[in-house]
Amino acid sequence: MTGSAHTIDTDRSRLVFRVGERRHQIDAGSVLEVLRVPHITRVPNGPDALAGIVNHRGRPVPVLSMARILSSASATAGQDGKIIVYEHGGAIGLLVDDVLRHSADGTADQLVGLHDLIDTAFKSARQKPGERPSQAAPERNVQAAVKLTALLSFRVAGQLYALPLDHVREVLATLDGVSTVPSSEDALVGLVELRGAVLPLFSLASLLGLDGTRPMGAASRTVVVEHDGDLIGLVVDELDAIRRLPDSAMDALPSLLKRGRGEAQIDAIGRISEIGRLVSILSPERLFRHDAVTQATSQNTGAKPVETTGQTRDNVEQFLLFQLGEETYGLPIASVDEVVRVPQDITRVPGAPDFVLGVANLRSKVIPLIDQRARFDTPMAQQTAKARAIIVTLGNLQAGFVVDGVSEVKAIPSAALSAAPAFSSDRAEVFDRIAHTESDGTVTLIIDPRELLSRAERDVVAAIADAGTAGPHT
Repeated sequence: MTGSAHTIDTDRSRLVFRVGERRHQIDAGSVLEVLRVPHITRVPNGPDALAGIVNHRGRPVPVLSMARILSSASATAGQDGKIIVYEHGGAIGLLVDDVLRHSADGTADQLVGLHDLIDTAFKSARQKPGERPSQAAPERNVQAAVKLTALLSFRVAGQLYALPLDHVREVLATLDGVSTVPSSEDALVGLVELRGAVLPLFSLASLLGLDGTRPMGAASRTVVVEHDGDLIGLVVDELDAIRRLPDSAMDALPSLLKRGRGEAQIDAIGRISEIGRLVSILSPERLFRHDAVTQATSQNTGAKPVETTGQTRDNVEQFLLFQLGEETYGLPIASVDEVVRVPQDITRVPGAPDFVLGVANLRSKVIPLIDQRARFDTPMAQQTAKARAIIVTLGNLQAGFVVDGVSEVKAIPSAALSAAPAFSSDRAEVFDRIAHTESDGTVTLIIDPRELLSRAERDVVAAIADAGTAGPHT
């Protein structure tokens, strides 16, 4: 967590802080630290007094707005405010306008019953610090009668390519500190450190014999691919979607096309019926046999999977990171069927609530599309080309959740995951875990896919029922 902090001198009996024009004092013995306000991750539909969550020394800490607790005001302290880290069965942040001094006199209002105020504003039955939630894989039933292959698709030089998802370790949005290698193959962009290992980065365009001199833009992504004990990063122009194609939609590459430079890395051609496009499915095994990749891995510059760097696969979980407004949220990749562009042909459902955009046809199956902006209390804005529909199935329930964009597939170690506090708002219970990155101080709310779908179903039923009872009867 960024920003300065200082430890409270507990020899002084009270801490004085300001909220608006009023000064209050509390027992300094329960105060752990006073911090400048860092980035606060908002919790959609959370309790009114909950300003959000911050990353404090590598652990998530919920922050309560004292302005809302004391006066039911909607205003919160800005970046010039302070956060008092307070011990209350675990660390709680109290967001105030300013911390004035430590005092033993009576010049400020004595704040009586602070613990009761906190309990009223925020459930006291929180998870203990360090307690780990269950990470059991969610039950899914994705067209069990049809074998589907999960693919991550992306664009390179204007063309659509894909890799089998089980070979993709993660997708990185940006990489800093890339070191170039003198006299290296043109395809080798450079080397970068990834969690204590050296990851070689390759231009996929160059490996495929396309225009390898394309500059990396804001939409560029690095797809980290694993094969036979090595990891490499493939730089692509833009992330497209996660797709699941049946075997009947994948054809072997025609022998004529195998003669061209770079085409040997393509394993099959997939047919994406809903957008009328073809996708070239790459072979990880053949990519790793490319001369440039072989040279890098043979010189032991290839990063190793987590099994060889002190962790096991069981200690790392993959998440799909998506955006709503200015916030980023995570969903376990194991619960995601597909990520597709929002269909243009959406059929509206008469009488459905506003957050139901309508239904769409996905491989001859009707899928309801739910606008997550409305359900996550995010300011509405015009949908852009980056918008995606995340298709999730649990048991017999399936829905598409429309979000502003999908940025990464991220591998997060279990040590960076904590149980989310038991929010007093039922609609905020969709968040069951919190991922915190100590290196940059970010906090990401992780969604429980079971709760997301069941909550969506309940919301739809409740909204339709409300609409039916609110209008005049005929």
